Amino acid sequence: MKKALAFLLALIFGCLVLASCGAGKDEPDDPAKAIIGTWDSEDFPGQGFTYVFNEDGTGSYVGEKIFYTIDGNRISISYEGTESFDTEFEIIGNELNIKDSLGEDTFYIRK
Repeated sequence: MKKALAFLLALIFGCLVLASCGAGKDEPDDPAKAIIGTWDSEDFPGQGFTYVFNEDGTGSYVGEKIFYTIDGNRISISYEGTESFDTEFEIIGNELNIKDSLGEDTFYIRK
């Protein structure tokens, strides 16, 4: 009985330690915070196809200033003086997937 109780307590303690460390979490729960940073094209690394997303809803892509808003898993991106482009996005670990204008996946790696 004492061994079973000791095992149970050790198991509970281990689960609490893992939970407090954020085990299994790759990114913040808030996509608007998770996207902040610099993302380089996975297909064309180092060739300037880089998104920069700032906390204030501004950023850049291929050297052009952009403005963006996020609603759940949707992002709206506009370049200065243009209409916005609305699409889906997903972040898993250090990888950002943004659907292009044809609905194709485009992948970026966090720099």
